[in-house]
Amino acid sequence: MKSLFKIYRRYILSAGWIAAVVILVNMCVMMMVGTYFASQNRENPDSVGRRRIMEVSSHLNREKGGTPYLEEEGYKLLEDTGAAFAFLLNDSGNRIWNWQVPEEIPVHFTLGEVASFSRWYLKDYPVRVWNCEEGLLVIGESKGVVSKYMMEMSLSSIRKLPFFLIVMVLANLFMVLILAVLSGYRLYSSLRPVASGIDGLISGKRVLVPEQGLTGELGKKLNQAAAVLDRQRWNLEQRDTARTEWISGVSHDIRTPLSMVMGYADNLENKESLSEEDRRQAGIIKEQSLKIKNLIEDLNLTSKLEYQMQPLRMEEYVPAALLRSVAVSWLNGGFDEEYELEVSIREELESVVMQGDIGLLSRALNNLIGNSVRHNRSCRIEMSGELIAENGLSLCRIGVKDDGKGIPPEIRELLTQDQGYRDVQEQETGRMVGKPHVMGKPRVMEKSRVMEKPHIMGLRIVKQIVSAHGGRMDFSGDGREVILLLPVAGTLESLRSRKKRKWWEVLWYGEVKG
Repeated sequence: MKSLFKIYRRYILSAGWIAAVVILVNMCVMMMVGTYFASQNRENPDSVGRRRIMEVSSHLNREKGGTPYLEEEGYKLLEDTGAAFAFLLNDSGNRIWNWQVPEEIPVHFTLGEVASFSRWYLKDYPVRVWNCEEGLLVIGESKGVVSKYMMEMSLSSIRKLPFFLIVMVLANLFMVLILAVLSGYRLYSSLRPVASGIDGLISGKRVLVPEQGLTGELGKKLNQAAAVLDRQRWNLEQRDTARTEWISGVSHDIRTPLSMVMGYADNLENKESLSEEDRRQAGIIKEQSLKIKNLIEDLNLTSKLEYQMQPLRMEEYVPAALLRSVAVSWLNGGFDEEYELEVSIREELESVVMQGDIGLLSRALNNLIGNSVRHNRSCRIEMSGELIAENGLSLCRIGVKDDGKGIPPEIRELLTQDQGYRDVQEQETGRMVGKPHVMGKPRVMEKSRVMEKPHIMGLRIVKQIVSAHGGRMDFSGDGREVILLLPVAGTLESLRSRKKRKWWEVLWYGEVKG
């Protein structure tokens, strides 16, 4: 939690730093803009400023009779600066001198009128006033030249104000973006080793994350977790290796004496000097020994498939031909009259080519047919093959269906759940060869509990073989059909065209499958 609070604190400090920089830059920009507008007002020849009205008032004099007048230099100054009119008021509000005053301007003003136009407008004319010795000097501008608010600015400056505002907003956005990127990059640089370490844990690699900087505590905890996972992974690998080697050794050690038992049982079964009952019992011994031999081979095969130690002899094959060859081998092997076997292959599957281990795939199909024969007294078995499309991919659908009692729901559930799948495998392995418990205590099982666990070795091998080929195994709703879905590599036409490719085509395009 301390490391997370440290990151949170760093985030707050970064946000405050960005806000402070933005405010400081805005203040500087506002000062620069204000200075610019002030300079524009001072330098604009069309505006009437304090300096100009003071200069005009300095040229006001009085005649001997007391009548005020403006010197020639004053008139010239008014004309040069673009003034529209000018007049002078005495203390009573009467106009005592004027220059180009429009007719709409009155000759007398009250105190309130003087206060009003001195701040805003006189008949929509922007004016400036100056209190001098001769009276109140009023100089007016033309209409539409000056806008008077709390501060006086020329209309040209007002027209430029939106441009400055837009530039200021864009500059703020750009500045915030740059600061956010810099601050985010610092955080990214700190979190990148942690993210790389997590990716390493996912891929099973050894992880060592730096334990300094902002994410130092997170890196330390990640290294500790990586060390724990490494130890667990090593223990699992050692356990799996020992288990596989142990099963392989037991299988090898059992094979020789079991062959001797089967050989002697075969001799006794064929020995005419023995009674019929003795020869029948010898035949039972040979049959059960053959089942033990097949079960040991299945156990060895499923162990190798589980830990990917069984090499796949990949080659191209036609699934329609594979289905027919498996059916022929069963029919030639001598089916009982109570069983029927049919093969149904769709026409579009005839030209499909796939890649896989033909021996293992044949084993899977034989297991499914044998499963229907073993668990049904008499039934009709049908092998089907067709080409289907699923999620934009072409799949070969192989089904083995019978009209018997079907696969029980609990077995289907075990085969579709990985945990239950492994539990049954552990139980069957321990039951077959007396495997000790992982903690060193002997495994003790009640006979009734062992009998409750279904035997699914054959179906489990089918699932492992299909998974090793990138496919999956499904079941029908009633459990009477096992469905194998395998990826399609191509067609016979594509295979022939690929074999006919020139050497330069192979060099340029590569050896494309399918």
